[in-house]
Amino acid sequence: MTLLPLRVLLVEDDAVDRALVRRALDPAHDVCEAATAAEGRTCLETGFDGAGPDVVLLDLRLPDADGTDLLPVYGAQGLPVVMLTGVDDTAIAVETMQAGALDYLVKSALTAPVLEVALRRAVETARLRRAVAEQQAEIAAQRDRLSEQTAALARTNDEIRDLARALTLAEQAERHRLSALLHDDVQQLLFGAQILLASAQRDAAAEPLRDRIARASAIVGEGIEAARRLALDLTPPVLDSDDYALTLRWLAGPAGETYGLTVDVDIADGADTRGASFADREVRVLVTDVVRELLFNIAKHAGTDRATVRLRRDGATAEVEVSDAGSGFDPAASAAGGGFGLYSVRRRLELLGGTLAVDSAPGRGTRVTLRFSTPNTA
Repeated sequence: MTLLPLRVLLVEDDAVDRALVRRALDPAHDVCEAATAAEGRTCLETGFDGAGPDVVLLDLRLPDADGTDLLPVYGAQGLPVVMLTGVDDTAIAVETMQAGALDYLVKSALTAPVLEVALRRAVETARLRRAVAEQQAEIAAQRDRLSEQTAALARTNDEIRDLARALTLAEQAERHRLSALLHDDVQQLLFGAQILLASAQRDAAAEPLRDRIARASAIVGEGIEAARRLALDLTPPVLDSDDYALTLRWLAGPAGETYGLTVDVDIADGADTRGASFADREVRVLVTDVVRELLFNIAKHAGTDRATVRLRRDGATAEVEVSDAGSGFDPAASAAGGGFGLYSVRRRLELLGGTLAVDSAPGRGTRVTLRFSTPNTA
């Protein structure tokens, strides 16, 4: 392979030594000679048709500067330097190499092959250093970009988490509003209608319609009870209890009354499940909704009349497990087909810092485990 000629800046104050070096240099190289540091600067500015040198041959001792002091100047411009000296001194060689020279040549031992190898090696070393520096700079830039993206992602996740919390609490507020509407308006109207029907039933003129009035009164009574149950389901007072274990035990009641499902509630010994020290309110609200939905799914789909709710706590993590020994299902197929809404529940729980895991298979029951943070345990 033919090597391209080099642009060489030769800074040497002794004319004889300069001629010696010129003879050792390949004639194909483009050389700009300088006898002083100042002339070397002129070569840098105007020599080589403005292209600048590929490598610098620098005398250790110059009339207007010490070669070692010039090494940082050339190094700052990315120029590889091969130091020239008349003294074969290991200590000086080490000093100059530590200062930035890429090689150290003794003039008295200078030959064309040695000089050519030194120049080519210096140029290649400088090229590799530049490549490494560019790669390091690119890696640093990528790291900075990744850091910025990570920070932006963290901010976005925080915003989404805040929105998820706000959505849960907004839903709860809306439930409170609807519950109050049922209790304060709908039930009161139904009570009023029931009173009027009772009054009408006592009127002798209404004797032909007495049975119908009694039936209408019974229907209104059923409406009052339905409104009461719905208001209670929307905002169970027990959710505001200072002990979340009471909430889980309360859920077992409606499940038995409404679905005919016997629910065993197992609270681990020593598990502190009280108020804010247990979990944030929005998490408790969401977990309660999920457990209620899971119990409904068991009653509707599992082909069993028994379920178990277990509550465990390990340090800053709480775990609620809802299980049954029913028919089970394929979670993968269920997820693909929409399932019981478990995907959306999982996503909402994840946004609030929790997880949901499903363990089930056809014929061997189902176990759904919800894990969430209880950060205020300290």
